[in-house]
Amino acid sequence: MHTAIPRTTAISPTIEESEVPGSEASQPHLRFVVKYREAAKRKQKVFEKVEEAIQFARAKNPNFYRDLIRDIEAQASAHTLLECTNRLNAYGKTIKDATDFFVQHLTATEKSCTVAELVDEFVAAKQKEGASNFDLDDLRSHLPIFGKRFDGDPVGTITSTQIDDWLRSLNVSIVTRNHYRRLIMLAFNFAVQRGYTNSNPVLGRFVVSRAV
Repeated sequence: MHTAIPRTTAISPTIEESEVPGSEASQPHLRFVVKYREAAKRKQKVFEKVEEAIQFARAKNPNFYRDLIRDIEAQASAHTLLECTNRLNAYGKTIKDATDFFVQHLTATEKSCTVAELVDEFVAAKQKEGASNFDLDDLRSHLPIFGKRFDGDPVGTITSTQIDDWLRSLNVSIVTRNHYRRLIMLAFNFAVQRGYTNSNPVLGRFVVSRAV
């Protein structure tokens, strides 16, 4: 049985694992075969230890180990690419689709702000728009509580699940909970307009129950 260890270039030495019988047929052990060229002839040398095989291969080609590492890295990259491609294919998507989506997400995250900063900016914008004192007081009394919960988190990283879980954790009536949701949805609409996030994570539905 011959199982190839990652190969280098065609002109470089290669190492192969070979399973051979030991002192007892039921106890095989490995030997390592270095295949190389010398004076235009194909040759090979067998070693008991892989370290010895690598040392000999490097004596034949000083770049052998560097080539081996580069080959291993190339194989790992190819394996990762194949795995990601297959996983995306299950959803009808490509590597380019995933790259475009992730780059868009990173761009939005870099331009993002924290929830607390969003709340301050949103309230200030509403004040400039001439919102009533009642509406401004409403925003100032509810949104900072949300901002405190996600203090320091970039707006672009907050998910609908996080918001929904927080809303359900509030010890308030369903009416009040849905009021929080409406105000948070307005704040995230503002965030989308300012480019702080690509989409509004607040679902367009009401909380109809509270977690027990």
